[in-house]
Amino acid sequence: MSFRDEVFLYRPGRLLMLALVLGAVFGAGTARAQTVIIQSAPAGAAIDLTFNGTSVATAKADANGDATLSAGANRPDTDVLLFVDSCADRVRVQLAARGLQPAAALPGCSRVDAGSMFIMRSVTTFVIDITPNVAVHVAQGPPPPEWMLRGPGAVRKSTMMHGTPPKGLVLSAGVGGSSFGSIADQACGDVAQCLNTHSGVAFALDAEYWITRFMAAQVGYFQPADVTVNGAPTGYTFDTRVQTRLLTIIGKGGASVGPARFYGLGGVNHHEATYNTTQTVADKTITVNGVNQVVPGGTQSFGQKTSGWSWVAGGGIEGWINNWIAIYGEIDFAQIEGKPVIGTGDGIDQQMQMAFFGIRFHIGR
Repeated sequence: MSFRDEVFLYRPGRLLMLALVLGAVFGAGTARAQTVIIQSAPAGAAIDLTFNGTSVATAKADANGDATLSAGANRPDTDVLLFVDSCADRVRVQLAARGLQPAAALPGCSRVDAGSMFIMRSVTTFVIDITPNVAVHVAQGPPPPEWMLRGPGAVRKSTMMHGTPPKGLVLSAGVGGSSFGSIADQACGDVAQCLNTHSGVAFALDAEYWITRFMAAQVGYFQPADVTVNGAPTGYTFDTRVQTRLLTIIGKGGASVGPARFYGLGGVNHHEATYNTTQTVADKTITVNGVNQVVPGGTQSFGQKTSGWSWVAGGGIEGWINNWIAIYGEIDFAQIEGKPVIGTGDGIDQQMQMAFFGIRFHIGR
């Protein structure tokens, strides 16, 4: 039986381009300054914003105790700690890059440590409510209108902190489905009584390293669903199973929107596939010189193993629940092509489609 399938229904290059374009479109936006909004400070209090011990902005609280300070728009993405020093007539907000310590609190002032590491981007807005207890809310872009409500009866919607797509090492595990070309139809041939499955549950594991927030290298392992074929022509039956495993080496590019990152991917895959067939011939009765004789049947097995390199491409989206955990969805296309390394035959030349949903873990800080 030939493994060759020359019909290509998909164009993975187009998918990769579409994923990158979508990422760029959704990721585009108007740059805003890194902003700190103070609420409920003492009316008329002096507000001071510092970064790594240097004052970058000052303001005076209005009658509601509110003030808005800009920290500038050109600072690159930075992991920061946030501290609020509250005094009788002054509030000082200190932002300190990871690994640095803030200046000591002024005499007579109380200090509150926000208690989290924040990723401060060019569009980050910190909303800090001073009373009754210091509360810090973070938005990547303008804050939601309900955060700015003032006066009696104003209700602030509860907020849930979410993460931002990280740099560094990320490990993933996913489950989904795969569909494997026309190999099952070829195995059935012209047999009328033939059942086959060429799709089913698939699994994926991968490790990737985001060099920047927009570019990564990935190594992955895919276990597609097995292809099974069961045929029953006249006088015999056959069972065929094709198992495939893939190792991928991939480059990824993406763009982020808040906690989401759109990405496209492309690279190479190395497959190993085994093709095993068991054929059972039934006993047959023949008549010789008027005497019935039984010709016993039998069972024979034969197989083939292939290996080879070809391409893989796809795209997906991930959403970061916090700075350590994300969920993702991804669609991939892979060409499975190779010559026999065990057994004889034409080898394999098929296209596989895979879709996964899973979870990702950011390792390290």
